[in-house]
Amino acid sequence: MKPLFARIAMPALIAVFLTLLLSACGANSTENSPASSKEATRIFKDYEGHEVTIPAHPQRILVDQFMGHLLAVGVKPIGATTNQLNQFEKSSFLKPLGLTGGVENLGDATISLEKAAGLNPDLIILQENNAEGISNYEQYAKIAPTVVLSYGSKTMFDQLREIADIAGVPEKAEEWIAQYEEKAKQYREQLAGAIDPNTTFTVMEAWPKSEIMIFGNLFGRGTFSLYDSLGLKAPPKVQEAVMDKEPSYLKVSLETLPDYVGDYVFLTVYDWQDGDNAKLESELKNAPVWRSLPVVKEDRVIQVHVDDFLPGDPISIEKQMETQTQLLLERFGKK
Repeated sequence: MKPLFARIAMPALIAVFLTLLLSACGANSTENSPASSKEATRIFKDYEGHEVTIPAHPQRILVDQFMGHLLAVGVKPIGATTNQLNQFEKSSFLKPLGLTGGVENLGDATISLEKAAGLNPDLIILQENNAEGISNYEQYAKIAPTVVLSYGSKTMFDQLREIADIAGVPEKAEEWIAQYEEKAKQYREQLAGAIDPNTTFTVMEAWPKSEIMIFGNLFGRGTFSLYDSLGLKAPPKVQEAVMDKEPSYLKVSLETLPDYVGDYVFLTVYDWQDGDNAKLESELKNAPVWRSLPVVKEDRVIQVHVDDFLPGDPISIEKQMETQTQLLLERFGKK
């Protein structure tokens, strides 16, 4: 038989030990909880100046733009507007990738408040030039943290970094940019010696009512890939008007168009009004001013499809760069 002291002391010592252990755990839990809370959310200052508390790693994102940026860094939104989904369904670059599966249609160009509320999002991302969406900001903010971003004021790389940061995966942006830069380097090497470095290129788009849009390097239509990635030059007037500027586009008439035309033109046709691109293209190509341009007379217009070149997301831009390289090599060949 054990001594009485041992029989009494041992349970008491165990009880004291357990009490101390539980107290230590409780202290650690208390010490760690503030850090855990801070890690769960963060403050993001958006384009409009809102300081928004957003999840550190949002899981249920709604967008009216920037879907392709999210997908490029491995984040799929749970909902997007019809405009965004249509871009992915109409583009011959994007459609084969099947990226829209499981993404809820939120309605036309503006996110439906009713649909947004029903999806229980943890983050809503709006573009600043969607006036109707911006007018609903306070209502969106009641549903989930809502941030407003600018489209067309940053390079594709900077836009991608911003969105990857918001999505909580900044490292994914750097990974994507690195592989893109490697491809761009290879394409530049293919084009080296084929194109005179002083050759200029204008990216333009025919619109209804005889309007022409001239695009700089921050606003889709293959401009980032052509100018920033492949290193080709814009004519001086285009450089001055729209390159590295916000907005990175300029609306001109057919009559003033000659001032902005470079040695070569990349052309898209976009009848955003009636959806009849074929009719609009015919009107453009039969216009006397257009027919009189040396770049037209000498067959230096390279036409590409607007459904492929309208999007300004990273996935599209990578394919645009590949296509531009192929078209330029076909046109200029290797010297």
